[in-house]
Amino acid sequence: MTKLPRPHIQDPRYSAPVIPTYVLTFMIDLARQRRWDPAPWFAGLGIEPQQCYEPDARVSFRQGATVIRRALAATGEPTLGLQVGLRETLSSCGVLGLALMSAPTLGEVLAVAARYHPVTGSFLDLRVEGAESQVALVASERFPEPDLLPFFCEELFLCCQQVAKGLIGTGYRPLRMEFTYPRPAYAALYEEAFDCPVRFGCKANRAVFDAASLHTRPATANAAVHASALSLCSQQSSGQGGHADDHVTALEFWLRERLGSGVRIADAARALNVSERTLRRRLADAGWSFRSLHNRLRAQHAAALLGDPALPVARIGETLGFSDGREFRRAFKRWTGEAPNAARTRARRR
Repeated sequence: MTKLPRPHIQDPRYSAPVIPTYVLTFMIDLARQRRWDPAPWFAGLGIEPQQCYEPDARVSFRQGATVIRRALAATGEPTLGLQVGLRETLSSCGVLGLALMSAPTLGEVLAVAARYHPVTGSFLDLRVEGAESQVALVASERFPEPDLLPFFCEELFLCCQQVAKGLIGTGYRPLRMEFTYPRPAYAALYEEAFDCPVRFGCKANRAVFDAASLHTRPATANAAVHASALSLCSQQSSGQGGHADDHVTALEFWLRERLGSGVRIADAARALNVSERTLRRRLADAGWSFRSLHNRLRAQHAAALLGDPALPVARIGETLGFSDGREFRRAFKRWTGEAPNAARTRARRR
């Protein structure tokens, strides 16, 4: 079977060893409980399972994704992300757990989690989006790995849920959960795990809350402890590789909202309040050009949409700004090395 080319592997951040190994340790613990051998998951990656428990252990996104992909294949357990997420607690978050526990309100808990979540070893990026009545915790892909997106989302959002329940009790309940990928065969377990309505095939991966609930004050709130914990989180996150330059991360968010329209780097620089020259330099330092980053995000979004067999290829092209289906097909093959229909067929065989 032909593998889909992954152009993001050229991004230096993809191979930078900056991700704490907390998620991997939970997978190893689960493996030992289920009498699985996790050693083959790590073969040839330069790190052994036991090394993941060392205080300063770090892996790259490439290493972590490889371990997770191998674990899913070896165990035959598609629900592995749910199982890992349900094992996590406030203490799983390390020093971030202390910052969350001492936060003055649930709203601040969300804001701090979005800002410092990389210190927990997550494989997605978080942000908070709000309106007057509803607020959402939104997870975005750091690198496009469509086959691993369900695991990433299950682990991260269930970790967040376990943390929230630890802070305000079993009364915690989001209004709904939304995911971009198609409904999995085990979707019934989502509603059981998240205890709320769950939707698939959405525009974003997010947990939606009633804005009024964000004023809830955890019983463990403590201003002095909170300030100290935030300082420690800042120290730990300062060396987090791809997150050290928030200009590139902010640009990715800006581009994701405009995948179907013509964009210029001058417009992006103005929106991000930086000079065009600075933005070009930051992109170059991360191994990207404005065009290549934009195309990577478009290819990622197209690949996700191709997972829905009911969505015509021409319609997918329209969402990305292509008025001609043939033009979209040529662009997709240029981006990925594979025709859209071939990518769709391959996705069905997984």
